Amino acid sequence: MPSKSKQLVRRLSELNEVAEHLHTVLRRYSKASASVATLVDQGTHLVPALESLHGPVRRSEVTEALEEFEAARHRVRLAMFALAKEQGSSFSDVARALGISRQLASRLAAEAEETQH
Repeated sequence: MPSKSKQLVRRLSELNEVAEHLHTVLRRYSKASASVATLVDQGTHLVPALESLHGPVRRSEVTEALEEFEAARHRVRLAMFALAKEQGSSFSDVARALGISRQLASRLAAEAEETQH
C-alpha cells in the first residue's frame, strides 16, 4: 500500500479512536445533564445542582473532546487530499464526494501540500 494510503488509514483509525472517546464523554455529559434536570425539577437551585455534578469539569471535558475530534477530522481531510492528488483525482471531485465547498477543498489541498514539504 503506498505511503499516502497508509497515512490515510492511520488517520482514519485515529479519528475512530477519538470519536469513541467523544462518544463516551457525550454520554457522561448527557447523564449529568439529566441529573441536573432532575434536581432542578425537584426544586434544587441551579448552582447547587451544577456543583453537585462538578459542572465546570464536565463542560471543559466536552470542549476538549470536541476539539480533539475536530483536529483528528482535519488531519483525515488533509490525508485524503494528499492521497487524492497522488491518485490524480481533482479537488472538485473530492469536494463533491465529501460534501464540502470547492473553496474549502482548495484550502485543504493547499494545506495538505504545505504539510508534505
